[in-house]
Amino acid sequence: MKKLLILITFVAGITLCNAKPTELVMSLDDTFAVQDTADWKVSVDKLLPMRFADVYVIPKGRKSFSLMLYFKCDTPDLANYDTSEKMKRALVDSSQKYLSGIVEKKLVIEEIKYQGWFGFKTKFTDASLVGKKDLGEDEFLYMVRGMIRLSKDSALGFSLMTNNLESEETNKVMNYVFSFVKPRTP
Repeated sequence: MKKLLILITFVAGITLCNAKPTELVMSLDDTFAVQDTADWKVSVDKLLPMRFADVYVIPKGRKSFSLMLYFKCDTPDLANYDTSEKMKRALVDSSQKYLSGIVEKKLVIEEIKYQGWFGFKTKFTDASLVGKKDLGEDEFLYMVRGMIRLSKDSALGFSLMTNNLESEETNKVMNYVFSFVKPRTP
């Protein structure tokens, strides 16, 4: 009985720890909080405060999508993504490696305008999975890659893998991505 109580206390402690948000400090002015939601497991994969954080998001149930978030410090001393041209170039450069395995033979870059900030995204179709009837849990037909400015000091790269680009869940995931954007003030 005592062992059972200890086990229950241990499991309850782990559950409570996962409910607490993890603070991602990207600059002196920028902190972002991530934590599990009712439907999704959110875990910080890598974190170097005031530089970057990689966050992995998956459903708690059936794995219908996989999302990686790449928080990036981009203060004026770094200035890697501080203009739309630099950000677009970064997305294009990092997406070129996928061209040999996708249906699309040319990158189509879509502009994102949100909360006064800029961003870009592109969509791919995995050529090896087209026409396959039963996709495995870790097989995704589509990938949406992009980057958006979060604030004057931070940017966010994202890679969403899914089997349905038009689903309500995909829209919820993209809204989650955009929820980190801070309104631009003049």
